[in-house]
Amino acid sequence: MTDQPTLATLTEDQLADLIQAATAWRNQPSLRNCIYPGCLREFDMAARMNGREPARPSWSGDGWHQVGGVSPGHICPNHVDTVAAHLARPVDVPNGRWMVACACGWMSRPQTYGGLLRPLWEEHLLYAAGELTAPVTLAETPGRLPLPDHTETSLRELYDALEDTEHDRAETREAAQAMYKAWDWHRHTLAGAARAVTAVCNMMRTSSDFLDRRDWTADRIDAYLWAVLIGWDDEVLQEIAAKHRWNEHRVKYVREMRALLAPITDQPKEG
Repeated sequence: MTDQPTLATLTEDQLADLIQAATAWRNQPSLRNCIYPGCLREFDMAARMNGREPARPSWSGDGWHQVGGVSPGHICPNHVDTVAAHLARPVDVPNGRWMVACACGWMSRPQTYGGLLRPLWEEHLLYAAGELTAPVTLAETPGRLPLPDHTETSLRELYDALEDTEHDRAETREAAQAMYKAWDWHRHTLAGAARAVTAVCNMMRTSSDFLDRRDWTADRIDAYLWAVLIGWDDEVLQEIAAKHRWNEHRVKYVREMRALLAPITDQPKEG
């Protein structure tokens, strides 16, 4: 049992205190910080969502933006342009590693721990904003570094680059093999389709010229097949369209299909 008042023993002062406490709890600030490294600005999200004025003018949500990616969160008005120009996303690379790809084109080195992606992006953001001076890396050093000048850091960078190259080489080889197999399959398939279409066209011409003297303009299906596979002259096509009541859309479609099949069915003329 507690000493809390019940409905029968509750006084007006106690009721006012409860209402005041509930109001204070409902209106307590829910602060959100800016994701820009070192920025201490914050705004009251609860006040912003409820449409009321924040407890402090500095907690106003005017001009703030929300972003996702490597570092999801909110951006204050002072850093919207800088962060928007360098929005980053995680990239899955071979061997269970991750990279950061920035909108400006910068990419980080592969990392085995995904928790390093946000600090790497924040460091790049400070470099881009000019608040930090980027150190000279081994790749940017002109010429070869003499062996006595190497340190553990420089050697580790060389070994990491070598490991990345080995994985990239294997991935590139697999991609090249897959593309060659796909190209070879499509080459044979298209060659077979071209031979089949050419055979049908030759049969239609032979049937029209030597066997039964078939009139391919009499039936609308025959006329349509001839228009797509072999092609009519513009004047004849207009006559056939009027004869079989083809609208302008059907005529346009026939011309487009004929243009697609022309490289297959039309034999190149010898000069």
